[in-house]
Amino acid sequence: MMASDTIFDLKQKIEKELDVEVYRQSLWHHNRILRDYEYIDDHDFRTWETLYLTVTPLPPHHKLHVLVKSLGSDGFVRVKETDKVSDLIIKVERYWAIPSNLITLKRYDVVMQSNLPLYAYYVNEASEIQMQVLIEPR
Repeated sequence: MMASDTIFDLKQKIEKELDVEVYRQSLWHHNRILRDYEYIDDHDFRTWETLYLTVTPLPPHHKLHVLVKSLGSDGFVRVKETDKVSDLIIKVERYWAIPSNLITLKRYDVVMQSNLPLYAYYVNEASEIQMQVLIEPR
């Protein structure tokens, strides 16, 4: 990003990378929300500093389809963005008949924690989630 870019420009880049709409994004720096009209140069960010992104979830009644990909088998699963990862694991267990204790789900190469909501992993319509299955030797 250029120093002359705005926070809105940065949010547009995030939308391209994570497929999260700009209007749902909030960027934070030192516990202060950054406004869309502010310029990056106005903040004098240091290279080691971190901006924090929070995403406003979709309404609870809104359902979406995510693509769960596994070696040799892919399938769409219907979920709500506010569902927990554990809810998705239960649906995957039923769909593929694989015990949930053998399933690991990943999004952007990050292992998804069962107690977190799907929106914590920027899950949207048609998002891809990788499933790994632990194969136990006999």
